[in-house]
Amino acid sequence: MHVDTNTRLILYAKDEFGGGHSKTAEGVIRFGPSTVVAVVDRQHAGKTAGEVVGVGDNIPIVGTVEEAVKLGADAMLLGCAFVGGRMPKIWREDILIALNNGVDVINGLHDFLVDDEEFVATAKKNGRKLIDLRKPSDKMPIASGKAAHVDAFTVLTVGSDCSVGKMTAAIELDRLASKRGYKSGFAATGQTGIMIAGKGIAIDRIIGDFMAGAIEELVVESAPGLDMLFIEGQGSVYHPGYSGVTISLIHGSAPEAMVLCHKATIKSIGNEGDFPIPTLSELVKSYELIASFIRKAKVVGICINTYGLPEDEARAVVDEAAKSTGLPATDPVRFGVEKLLDALEAMRKTTRKEAAGSTK
Repeated sequence: MHVDTNTRLILYAKDEFGGGHSKTAEGVIRFGPSTVVAVVDRQHAGKTAGEVVGVGDNIPIVGTVEEAVKLGADAMLLGCAFVGGRMPKIWREDILIALNNGVDVINGLHDFLVDDEEFVATAKKNGRKLIDLRKPSDKMPIASGKAAHVDAFTVLTVGSDCSVGKMTAAIELDRLASKRGYKSGFAATGQTGIMIAGKGIAIDRIIGDFMAGAIEELVVESAPGLDMLFIEGQGSVYHPGYSGVTISLIHGSAPEAMVLCHKATIKSIGNEGDFPIPTLSELVKSYELIASFIRKAKVVGICINTYGLPEDEARAVVDEAAKSTGLPATDPVRFGVEKLLDALEAMRKTTRKEAAGSTK
């Protein structure tokens, strides 16, 4: 999937901005190259994005799509993701309003706009585009382990649960690697990442037999010419609903290294109590074991999402993560990823020397 990132965007997050479901909108504000002209959210209308989520500075929040389109937008991104990825019926009217006002609509949910006759007819009448970020390619490869043989140093972010910061960690590492002079890349595997990178694949929409193959293909196509490739992780091997996606990502990407991501304030999957999250050390062992079925890969560092904690408590949690695992740890947003990239650089240097020695 490719998408034009040189656009003026409306972020549609009706009644959800700043809540648990608006991570697509928030991710695009934090990392995306597109200009965001407005956020649509009735509950925070009159405020700015910066006031509500801490990023986005003076991006205005308006109550209606009609107000937003007057600010000169090219497209409206449906900026929320719900469990199961279904589209709320109450969104229909606003999608039609956007199309009738000459604005494309970009959708990251599992319900495709192009499968809806009314949306298709309205888009055609107004000469607008319907863009479904999760729509898979017709090409469905089977994984064969090819990603283990690319020249780029490949790093996959893995997690204790969903929505713990795997995309953020990968992007921050990619950006710092580029600043240090590496030819670095970010491989997006979800709808938010695709909007930020302009390309990628929504792994959770691929038929099970082909998930690992689709990721393998993404890595093989992205890696040429790069020193480092950071691959966006999804889900968790401990999640009863999304473990299959996570394992497919691990085996399909066949990374050399992994970065483990965790949210400090959660104790169980979904924070609902039924499936307690193991210790960080146990998570490290589990991910390394699962990766080893295709390629031995080490967890090189820990990223802790400390959102909601005061500064001193956040630092204490990060320090404890480093102490308990013996690995460098950080919160990528609060404290940067310098220590993690240092560790990855050291591993890359070692593996490249070993590879050179084995060919002599």
